[in-house]
Amino acid sequence: MKKLTFFAMAFLTIIQANSQDLHLRGIATNYSQTGRITPKLSYNLHILSVVNTSTLKIGEKNFPSGHTHFIPHLLLNYKLTDKWNVGGGYAFGRHDIFGLRENENRIVLQTAYNYKIGKLTTNNRGRFEWRSPLNLQTNVRSDASIFRYQLGLNYPLYDTKKYKRGFYALASNEVFLYLKGATNGPVSSKNGLLLSENWSNIGLGYTTGKNRIEVGYGFQSLVRNKKQDMRFLNLLQLSFTTTINWDDVQYWYY
Repeated sequence: MKKLTFFAMAFLTIIQANSQDLHLRGIATNYSQTGRITPKLSYNLHILSVVNTSTLKIGEKNFPSGHTHFIPHLLLNYKLTDKWNVGGGYAFGRHDIFGLRENENRIVLQTAYNYKIGKLTTNNRGRFEWRSPLNLQTNVRSDASIFRYQLGLNYPLYDTKKYKRGFYALASNEVFLYLKGATNGPVSSKNGLLLSENWSNIGLGYTTGKNRIEVGYGFQSLVRNKKQDMRFLNLLQLSFTTTINWDDVQYWYY
């Protein structure tokens, strides 16, 4: 029994020595703007910025803090019914993975379905992305195909029949299925697994009707290399969402 315990401890020590899982902290800021073009057609501008505030050293490798990625996207959405909509658009990603910089073009197609269970609003979103990252160090371009599914939950903490303003609780989870991974660097690479990435979020928001402010905790798990070491990113998430009525803007302008 003592020999078995010794070998088990030795095996775990070897695994821990070879493992290079990264546990990081950071801040993610989101800006989202939605505007109606026609009664059924609208646009959404979304900007995500993530900063890693952790500095790590594992063995001889340094993992410095820094601005890891900046991703703006612009989508057009078409309302099929009160619950269904479809959309598509373009996104650009600027990534800095511990000093390795890549720029990425993305073509986005998506569909979303919303429904209510009592006061709880659920949002189901399926998104397909064709990505084309360019490694700025080697000047080599590759491509990737990724399917994303997000389940979002929103629960108002006020009487929505009486008030337009109030607090609400929110939570979401999004899984990433890498149908094809990029081969020119770490950005959008598959790393041997179909399910290589997951984002979760929980928080509290306040709505004024047209604007929403949210504060929450975000967690990303990502298979970061071919050895299937993990990157865990714990984030303070800050979000601002606004809805623009262009009829009001034109009236003010003229």
